[in-house]
Amino acid sequence: MDQQVVVGIDFGSSRIKAAAYRRDGRVVGALSAATPLAVTAEGDDFLVLRMLEEAASLVRGLDLPRGAVAGVGLSSMGEVGTILADGVLADIAFPSWYDGRGAEVVALLERRWGADELRRATGNHARPASTVAKLGHLAGRERLPEGMFLGLCGAFAWQLTGRPWQEAGLAVTSGVYDDGRAGYLRHVWEDAGLSGIELPPVRPAGHAEAASTPLALDLGLADGAPVVIAGHDHPVAAVGAGVRRGEVADSMGTGEALIAVVDAADDPRHRDAALAADPYISFEVWPPTGEPLVVWERMRPGLAMRSFVEHSGTDRASLEAHAPASASTGAVDEAVSLALERGEDGGLAPTAASWAAIIEYYVALANRGQRIVREIAGAAGPTVLTGGGLRSPRWRRAKALRGRAPMVVSTIEETVTRGCAAMAGAAAGWWTDAQSMPGAERVSIGVHAVADMDAAVARIGS
Repeated sequence: MDQQVVVGIDFGSSRIKAAAYRRDGRVVGALSAATPLAVTAEGDDFLVLRMLEEAASLVRGLDLPRGAVAGVGLSSMGEVGTILADGVLADIAFPSWYDGRGAEVVALLERRWGADELRRATGNHARPASTVAKLGHLAGRERLPEGMFLGLCGAFAWQLTGRPWQEAGLAVTSGVYDDGRAGYLRHVWEDAGLSGIELPPVRPAGHAEAASTPLALDLGLADGAPVVIAGHDHPVAAVGAGVRRGEVADSMGTGEALIAVVDAADDPRHRDAALAADPYISFEVWPPTGEPLVVWERMRPGLAMRSFVEHSGTDRASLEAHAPASASTGAVDEAVSLALERGEDGGLAPTAASWAAIIEYYVALANRGQRIVREIAGAAGPTVLTGGGLRSPRWRRAKALRGRAPMVVSTIEETVTRGCAAMAGAAAGWWTDAQSMPGAERVSIGVHAVADMDAAVARIGS
């Protein structure tokens, strides 16, 4: 029997996950662990070296035979990373993407280079969540070692191959990568106080390096097995969910991103106009092919809901059970939602009705984002729903009733690890491309069909 597998690893904001897949697309093992964090007065810090150790521990825990891993794919939340200095990865506590640290760095760069020019050149990634903002913030507070910055995926890939690199989708999240010209804005990086830190070389989508280190062999990788940096987590999740060109991916979770592939031949002035018209539009890279990807990411509903639960003194299950079937969004507006996303109470009454109002607000906001993304990408296909938010009966009911386009639910439970595995399998020659990986089933949802939605969600992971 063929015991070979490909492994996908997801460095997430709340959990790190590893899963092994056979050639037929079936999962043969999956593990996860809480993302190592240090909670400080300023915000959450990601403990990078511990995150890398946790990922290695999870792969060991899959208990795969030596040499059974035919390939590994890696994805992460994006901008988080460390510095490779003299052959050693620095022990860095990296500020979380979801707090405001680094805003002062972005303000400085906008004064020097112009906010409009930075938005255009970086696809709207020169913002507080970016590497340049977070690392620049750290450089203003402490002495950082000189060396090469590596994102989480790049650092783990280096541990497995001995080669440092990045792929374009994650390079974009640095906030200093001009995807249109395929190069870094090094002057912007240096102006953030990072002149002593190099940026990694960027490789094309799907690029693989051969596993060769003692750690790789210890984790069960075959000698020379391809190691692929799959890309940024939301686009990789779309790959794992079986999203295709012409469709819109809607990942319901901590942050709810709406994404669609854009025609690579599109006039670049159309991109510039979109960036100028909406501050929540950004452009990234479709992981399997390197095509441009439009992203609308105004929403962080998972953060807002978590804040409300913490401030309400009520458990989530009780809020779900007592939330009214219909609710006005009048209690929630832009200011309230942003306050909740910052961890404040938003001034809402601690009731199940407020819980329903939060959900209804974000579903309406997602519908607005869909219209914007579809217009830019020319996407006329269905919306593909994925993410942990589907576990909320109240949230998915609102999606079903308020939907403005045909919808399908992906039955894939762990879309990011599967997207990583799909790209690793393609690099290993298991299938012709990442989207040919078997097992990406979807269930269509009828118009306003709450029962269809519930039945589809029940099939996730089956």
